[in-house]
Amino acid sequence: MPNEWEKLTDQELARIAQDGLQGQGAPVEAMRRLRIALESASASSDTYSRRMFWLTIIVTFLTAIQAIGAFDVIWRWIK
Repeated sequence: MPNEWEKLTDQELARIAQDGLQGQGAPVEAMRRLRIALESASASSDTYSRRMFWLTIIVTFLTAIQAIGAFDVIWRWIK
């Protein structure tokens, strides 16, 4: 029986739940909308993750350039 439920699509599961709830489809519709919202949030999260990765690379590069430039000044100050 558990394997049978896993094979069903979301739409089929929603139809079965609505049939079983005898007109109380609001909870099923709320769950469907929640699933769609979570999928959308996950997609936008992936976009922000990629942007944060590249931002980290750029900031690291700029920090290295600044450290190289400051090394000469610090070296002269020590002497």
